[in-house]
Amino acid sequence: MDIVFHPGQNGTDPWVEFYPYTPSATAGYAFMGIFGVSTLAHIVAMFPFRAAYFIPLILGGVCETFGYYGRAWSHESRFEIKSWALQEMLILCAPPLVAATVYMVLGRIIRSFGAEHLSSMRPKMLTFVFVMNDVLCFCTQLGGAGVQMTGDEQVMNIGKKVVLAGLIFSLVVFTFFVLIAAKFHRRLKKMPTPLLIQNPDLPWHRYMWAIYISCFALMLRNLVRTIQFGAARTADVNTKEAYIYVFDAFLMFFAMLVLLVYHPGRLIKKARRLTKTGMFDQPLENGNSAHVLLTDYEMGQHLSTK
Repeated sequence: MDIVFHPGQNGTDPWVEFYPYTPSATAGYAFMGIFGVSTLAHIVAMFPFRAAYFIPLILGGVCETFGYYGRAWSHESRFEIKSWALQEMLILCAPPLVAATVYMVLGRIIRSFGAEHLSSMRPKMLTFVFVMNDVLCFCTQLGGAGVQMTGDEQVMNIGKKVVLAGLIFSLVVFTFFVLIAAKFHRRLKKMPTPLLIQNPDLPWHRYMWAIYISCFALMLRNLVRTIQFGAARTADVNTKEAYIYVFDAFLMFFAMLVLLVYHPGRLIKKARRLTKTGMFDQPLENGNSAHVLLTDYEMGQHLSTK
């Protein structure tokens, strides 16, 4: 961790050194612009794809934008608590918001394909469980970063441990999520639903890989942050600012970029349109329901027998 508490001596007030280096204003403003543009692009894409579930990701992008403004501001003084607190809280809290969108995307893909029976968890339960765990990670990291603004050495050390616990927990949650997603992917590939049988050219694999890649970027970011919070102040990960931009800023931007280029809303919208125009529910012998696709001729024949 890169914070050092200096107790006052000979009647002087205590002070805190928040950085072991002078933060780069150029890099800060550059990523402020990058995240600002990425966030605006996601806002624009949200409307045609009717992807309101991307709001958490957009909020995460806003946090990243102003967080890197805080780092640029910190260039003026590495002892200023306001600029440090702005970047620390917003940059730490952005990943859980992006992760929340990823969790919701998988549940919507499962439902849009009518593949609930292939998922290890019911889509609604899957979304609820992982989003709630994500909220816990968010609150943990927000609280841990927040208490460090007190300037009290003991409280700041507690805050560091809280943030570290939140980062470790988020890695565990991500691991379970990726395993569930991979299991669903494998089952759907072996036992495609009627929608995929009738539409074999539907490029759903690439969107699943977009989820994996985004998760990997977020997991790598959290892993490096975990190492940072657990390492000594003199470790390279704490003394070289490049680590923040390579293993945090870039990875967060990359995750947002992948979900923009391969926007899951495009797949979900297309799958729902195909379902709405050509599928209906037909009960099976075991009491469950399945989607059956009828051609116009078959539908006419079906109605003529009524």
